[in-house]
Amino acid sequence: MKRHMFSLSSIGLVAIFAVFLTTGCPSEIQLNNNYEPDAAWTNECDLEGDEDQDGILNHHEGCMYNTDTDGDGMPDYRDWDSDNDGLPDEMEAGDSALNTPPFDFDGDGIPDFRDYDSDNDGVADGDEDRDHNGLVGQCGVYCPNLDPEECGAGQVCLATGLCDPPVTFECSQGETDPLNPDTDGDGIPDSQEGSFICNPRSESNLAGRRAVQHFTPNAGMFQIGVEELATVREHTVTNRTDEICSTTNDDDGDGKGGCLDTDCHNTSDCLAAIVTFDLEDPESNTAGFSITRKPITSTVEAENTLIISDLIATWPSSNVFMRASGSSKILLDEYPTVVRAMVDLQGIPQTTTSELRNSVMAILMGKLKTEFTNLPDPFPSATDSTNFVLSYSVQLRTPEFGEPYMVIMGAVSTSMDYSDNTKTTGFNVDDAANGSGMAAPGNGHEAECESYLVATQPIADIIWIVDESGSMNDKQQSVAANAVNFFNRAIAYGLDFRMGVTDVHIGNDGIFCTSQGQSGDFFLTPQNLTEFQACVLQPWGSLTEEGGTEHGITQGYNAIVNHLPRAIQPNRIRPEAQLVIIYVSDEAAQEVQSSCGSSSPWDPACIQTEIQPTLNLLMGLSDPEAQGTAHAIVGPPPSGCDNVEMGGGYVEIANSTGGQIASICQSDLGSTLQIIIEDIVANSSPVVLHHYPISVSVAAAKDGLALERSRIDGFDYRSSANTIVFVSQSFDPLHPSEVVVSYERWTTEIIPPD
Repeated sequence: MKRHMFSLSSIGLVAIFAVFLTTGCPSEIQLNNNYEPDAAWTNECDLEGDEDQDGILNHHEGCMYNTDTDGDGMPDYRDWDSDNDGLPDEMEAGDSALNTPPFDFDGDGIPDFRDYDSDNDGVADGDEDRDHNGLVGQCGVYCPNLDPEECGAGQVCLATGLCDPPVTFECSQGETDPLNPDTDGDGIPDSQEGSFICNPRSESNLAGRRAVQHFTPNAGMFQIGVEELATVREHTVTNRTDEICSTTNDDDGDGKGGCLDTDCHNTSDCLAAIVTFDLEDPESNTAGFSITRKPITSTVEAENTLIISDLIATWPSSNVFMRASGSSKILLDEYPTVVRAMVDLQGIPQTTTSELRNSVMAILMGKLKTEFTNLPDPFPSATDSTNFVLSYSVQLRTPEFGEPYMVIMGAVSTSMDYSDNTKTTGFNVDDAANGSGMAAPGNGHEAECESYLVATQPIADIIWIVDESGSMNDKQQSVAANAVNFFNRAIAYGLDFRMGVTDVHIGNDGIFCTSQGQSGDFFLTPQNLTEFQACVLQPWGSLTEEGGTEHGITQGYNAIVNHLPRAIQPNRIRPEAQLVIIYVSDEAAQEVQSSCGSSSPWDPACIQTEIQPTLNLLMGLSDPEAQGTAHAIVGPPPSGCDNVEMGGGYVEIANSTGGQIASICQSDLGSTLQIIIEDIVANSSPVVLHHYPISVSVAAAKDGLALERSRIDGFDYRSSANTIVFVSQSFDPLHPSEVVVSYERWTTEIIPPD
């Protein structure tokens, strides 16, 4: 609850006393610029009345001159907000006594109710008290029950029943006091604090919160929030045959009528929604989409697998690679969602970004491109390519009335554009695919601003389980070759990390390799890049090679258990570290093959039995200190590649712990390793947002300076953990940095409301 009233701030009272001490009682000229004794009256009014009931006499509001401060056609004595700053005149009057002249805090001759910047600190009053409630963020004033909860973050409750200090950075939530030029008393004027981030971006505030373009399709099945500069179009599709979708008749004699007929699925008559949103500038070059389709399975993870199957049905599996499976989440509308799944389309027939996006929509909806209306033309600056990135979120909605349906929202770009850090394409694709832009049609939206004191870096201890069979040689080489970038990216993100590497030989008991031919059983640090690469290539170290049986589940389990309890030691998982396990294999786990069959499909119940001990660890059930996340670079569903099995056991562990699944079939695993390191950093970031933002809107500042959204130097947002991550930013544990994050978010009808 917000309780700190800036109109009663101690500094404001001091200023009043200062006027009395220097000049005696304040004159009307000092406190009221409506006092013009030589001016001619132009209006008859009740000088002693208060027509707008704001606690200020009509006389003090210049009723006799019809004074209209904000020029809105409503004279001040009838206007509840004379200066149009969003703060009611009643709040800016100074007190509720009618005979008291309105207060002029900065003594400039303009009373506060007519002064756009009452404390003359360079920040408009309405931008300081953004929610216009007369309070500073969530700061408390009184704690009559001597309960610390009655005060805000960073405040303490004194024996006098007052909260101290009156305002702190943490409780201010990015707001400042219109009657105090240095609200938190840190010697830095409000105009130089990071609170500017909390106001909308404009010509005068280029670093503020970014604008969002909202769009709801005619069918009303979802709402999207996208870049303000995106070109948004809605499309319809028609049915292919003589089936009349608007009736329940079986017009084409296939045994199904109306919307139950496959010819009618996803048509405008059957409540399909098809929207495209494009950023055609060469520095953006992103083709976005949001569509609906009927679900085939009962889970969003299975629907995500079917999306890959649909793509493979069009392009051979040798052209379709799962870079990352995405993260399973329950988003703000409480629907299960997989966010930021990513697929590489490599070596496909040459085309443009928008044309490929149009093809993807048709594939996912089971339609032909010729059935869509008004599809966008290729971008004016578009160039053909054969290598693309497709990233998306998929949400399974089960409305109270009507049939379930899926919403798929994402974007397409060329692989080159997505990887180019000088362009915004990577962020544009991520924003379209991270689920943050998707909402129910009835949802509203509002601005949020949050304050954080950040002193620590993210910390992670990462255990690699590497299959060393002969067929894995080129994959091990790829991990080793990309280790340089993996380490560098982790360092750039400020990640305090260590690596433990072991093989899949069940007899090696999860012991860590520490160099070629060495098994010292301790974690490798960022200074041990060469040793890490050697261990990826020969993960058994000085122990015994696996010899053809890949017991990766058992080895992973042992590697966790044998490096507990947590402690600040080279061979123990650290107390504050996020625990991460990464499985790398081109075969199913031997445990699954031995118990559930030599090849897929395996009985899910049998697999569950084999993985349950590991899940009990990673979910903190059997040992709270073992809680962590697993990722799997394996043969992915729905199919692998030549001589690669689906990673039975590993896939299920990753799915159950919220980790990523990626294809071992990729010739270069660098992109997948990048996503995994981003996921690790996101899950260990100290800045976890209070609400889910629409990510295109997010702005951030550190110690009063705006940060760019950047993969090189600045910040980024990760929806998988709802966190802000920092790139090339340093933090001092002894001197915490003030971080302010501003964004627009969806509001929902869920109880309690978000």
